[in-house]
Amino acid sequence: MPLPSQSVVITVSDATRALPSPTYNEIIVVGEDPNKLNLFNQVKTYYSQSEVEADFGADSPISKATAKIFAQGVDHLKVVNVMKDDGAGGSIADYDTVLAALESNAVDYDLMCPTIGATDSNISKLVDHANTYKKLLVIPDIGDASTVQTNFGALTANEFCFAVAHDDSGLEKGELAGAVVGVIAKLNPWIWTRFQPISGVDAAGYTPSELTTLENNNINTLVTESGLGVMLSDGKMLDGGWIDVSRCKVYLTTELKTDLVNLLVRTAAAGSRIPYEPQGLATIKARIEQTLRSIQALGAIRQDYVDSNGNLVRGFEVIVPSYESIPESDKNARILKNVHVTAYFLPPVGKIEMDLVLTI
Repeated sequence: MPLPSQSVVITVSDATRALPSPTYNEIIVVGEDPNKLNLFNQVKTYYSQSEVEADFGADSPISKATAKIFAQGVDHLKVVNVMKDDGAGGSIADYDTVLAALESNAVDYDLMCPTIGATDSNISKLVDHANTYKKLLVIPDIGDASTVQTNFGALTANEFCFAVAHDDSGLEKGELAGAVVGVIAKLNPWIWTRFQPISGVDAAGYTPSELTTLENNNINTLVTESGLGVMLSDGKMLDGGWIDVSRCKVYLTTELKTDLVNLLVRTAAAGSRIPYEPQGLATIKARIEQTLRSIQALGAIRQDYVDSNGNLVRGFEVIVPSYESIPESDKNARILKNVHVTAYFLPPVGKIEMDLVLTI
């Protein structure tokens, strides 16, 4: 398993206000409904399928996707329609405007559910957006094993694309994506999706050899075992990585950045600042360790243990450079580099390493 690395950069601008506690598993359906142009680029949160259908109707591709999401036990989700008036009496999809607005308006979401599939000309915009903003995108495709393999193979993969295939031509792509994203939303970031149960969708009919070929090409599908019901077949990302690794990197980054920024803000609010001296470096290290200890208490990071030689083996390590080793130029600029964090998440995630750069 690869050892991922992630860089966290915290600057003065980040620390001008406290950051709210992070949320995870927030779903947004980025869908196409040409019959509801009045709802173009309007993000709305729904708490039931009936609320969605009141806006879009039961037959909308968006409603069909949300029905599968709610079927997984999700209690709320967001929806945005990308279809707008083309100025000539018709409709056109405008993903550029909608995706840009999600970020400029600071919409809270982590998981993206499209109603289009791998062959749609606009899917690349969602793929690029997911990679840029570290959002997990479920990409569906419907067809025989050879066709879906070709379709997914034509995409530029990244670690935030979760490909899922099915051979039921009566299943809409948004329904497949919705069912899968609903399952993911019920899991903590460090939990693997393999063999997680899924509701409201039948297993695909791929043969065992076809299933192996799909998995070898980083394509997930739905399988069934006697007495166990329908399940996700695996947890591979389209680039060959694992979904829990990608999600844990984002999770750990977010938790550390939030806690460190809020430490700086609280210190400033008290009319002070963290001193750039050994005491201040110790304060930063202690804050990082406290964050990691909280994650460890949730069961995400491996517990500390004593090995056969009597040595304490920790579930995480934090290395802060000594004050004497820091260049004077960095001290004058109040920049702290080379803060190295290693967290040993439970298998199959494994070790995640990060290098932090802070302006204090």
